[in-house]
Amino acid sequence: MKSPIDTVKGRIVGYDERTGDVLIRARYEDYFTLCKREYKSCLVQLVDSRPLSGRQRKTCYALLREISNYTGMGADPTKEWMKLKFIAEDLNETADKIFSLSNAPMSLVCGFQRFLVRFILDWDIPCSFPLLNFVDDVQDYIYACLIAKKCCVTGRPAQLHHVDRVGMGRDRTDILHEGLEALPLCPELHEEAHTMSDQEFFEKYHLPGGIVLDRTLCRIWHLKARNKDG
Repeated sequence: MKSPIDTVKGRIVGYDERTGDVLIRARYEDYFTLCKREYKSCLVQLVDSRPLSGRQRKTCYALLREISNYTGMGADPTKEWMKLKFIAEDLNETADKIFSLSNAPMSLVCGFQRFLVRFILDWDIPCSFPLLNFVDDVQDYIYACLIAKKCCVTGRPAQLHHVDRVGMGRDRTDILHEGLEALPLCPELHEEAHTMSDQEFFEKYHLPGGIVLDRTLCRIWHLKARNKDG
């Protein structure tokens, strides 16, 4: 029986920088279906062709091992379960095309890696190594740590460190926090951050900087945000 959704593999053969148009050449041999279904347009999925690195693969397996140790599910069941959750929840697709960590596109594995990190943070899973060393998108990771109230360096319970320093006569309960930069830091690192410049602290712990507090983060940390109307 013919699948209700056709997928063909194409090749990019041209690009117009002025208009942004991409010229794609693809082969489709089922002329009967082409006419019957009156195909006029198609959806195009761009496939990352960069080779997957051994480091990315090892990172995913290290994260899966931490989840497996916590749940007691075993390595292989944990890997397949997390793949299915990632496909269904992050890609919003049915899990009929499971991917392999040995040959999946780099961007897909990077997305899976971010999914595993967020899962560990959301479920408060103990980790035997700093997650900061196992993320490719550090800004996304710090944002997730702010949501989970976990230190982005140590993984311990965090306090909110304002990169835009709050103090000097300013009332923390009265100022507008939305739009200010902040980091989630454990008490020890929070105290240390106040003993040096921001740049020195960022360089010491390999951080790109703070995260701008949005309405969601202000609500989680019980901070004053802008009025919805203003």
